[in-house]
Amino acid sequence: MGMDHSRTLSLVLGLIRSGDATTRPELIRRTDLGRALVSQRVEDALEAGLIEELDEGVSKGGRPARTLRVRADRGRVLTAVFGASRVAISLTDLAGRVETESYTAWDINNGPEASLSLLRDAAAAMLVPTAPLWAVVIGVPGPVSVSIGSPVHPPIMAGWHAYPVREWLEREYGVPAFVENDANLMALGTWQRLRRQSGDDVVFIKAGTGLGAGIIADGELVRGDRGAAGDFGHTTVAEYSRVQCRCGNFGCLEALAGGWALARDGYTAAFTRDSTFLQDRIARQGGLTFEDIVAGSLAADPVSRELIDRSGTLIGASLATVVNLLNPATVFVGGGLALAGRPFFEAIAEQVRRRSQPLATERLVVRNVPLNHREGNIGAAVLALDALLDPRMLSRWVDRGSPRGVSAQAEPDSEHQPSDSAAPATPGPKLRLDPLEDAPVPQASRSAS
Repeated sequence: MGMDHSRTLSLVLGLIRSGDATTRPELIRRTDLGRALVSQRVEDALEAGLIEELDEGVSKGGRPARTLRVRADRGRVLTAVFGASRVAISLTDLAGRVETESYTAWDINNGPEASLSLLRDAAAAMLVPTAPLWAVVIGVPGPVSVSIGSPVHPPIMAGWHAYPVREWLEREYGVPAFVENDANLMALGTWQRLRRQSGDDVVFIKAGTGLGAGIIADGELVRGDRGAAGDFGHTTVAEYSRVQCRCGNFGCLEALAGGWALARDGYTAAFTRDSTFLQDRIARQGGLTFEDIVAGSLAADPVSRELIDRSGTLIGASLATVVNLLNPATVFVGGGLALAGRPFFEAIAEQVRRRSQPLATERLVVRNVPLNHREGNIGAAVLALDALLDPRMLSRWVDRGSPRGVSAQAEPDSEHQPSDSAAPATPGPKLRLDPLEDAPVPQASRSAS
């Protein structure tokens, strides 16, 4: 299939999939491709089994148009979203509807081999021959080179740097595989499900063991030049702090307001502030997690409530800068800390109101995520279908009827080949400041005497 063909087919499929145009007349109006070309691309998609026609829609005068929709049952997407301390694995259809899922407590520092073996075991119980696999997507809590399919210098995740995750997945499953930051997947899934209410400019704050952010701007996921956009937790909020973050720096937001920081500070405060609730948890468990702090806050333990309020205040103060920079319509806050409920959200919202520009908050909504913690896995399925229906990827598999045997690796001659074609081999600053050219000094003008 030629690129012109795949571009127009991709355009038609994208509009049908989003619901922005679901009949032939709507596609003609939205694409300006002309009646004959739209009809041909619709027939192409029908013949390939990618879409189906439903019963006739509502008539607006004349014969009712038949409604089109993507055939979500054609394939399945295996998704795994790893956090710092747990993993959610699911099998979804092509619309991101979760069919089977599992949640497991898991330390990401167990390393890539053990983590991928865990995925393999869980997937073995989910995959069935009657539901062909079309893609695999993994989310991880750290920076990712999307073009390589590997984490790059993650602040946590010992042993994951430059590990060939995509290569492992494609060898194991024989379908295109994608690796992405977990907060980006959460942002994508939340936006896709709640787009009508949230608008196309969205920030997702993941507040759990660590802190992260995913950004949707004008309906597009923002990764930045190298895939590092959204590293919210490692912004400096206390310049002279002696509190060291897991990334090695001092004074990071995550080191003061993340879940692991609350567990650390809660352990000390349980005794110095005489919190019976937290002392009981320590006696039973031998330690604390941030979930214990959340539970304490919900149980009206004063020490836990104070820690939750401090976390929300610090997150909100940093979020205000993000709001001023990006002017989102909606900020979603998800992750385990969001379970602390109203006190946590009120502390965030108060700081955003106080510190952001009035115009930026005029219509801003700060809210929770009503997706039962599935937003990351939903976003993984959305990302997979986005990639599979991209014109360059689509041209490589649509004539075969399935993406099986196709790699997600961009072709070398692609005009869209990302610039980060090789992961950095060693850590360290690479920042370059180009020499500044001397600007000409403007000459004072003299009026004619």
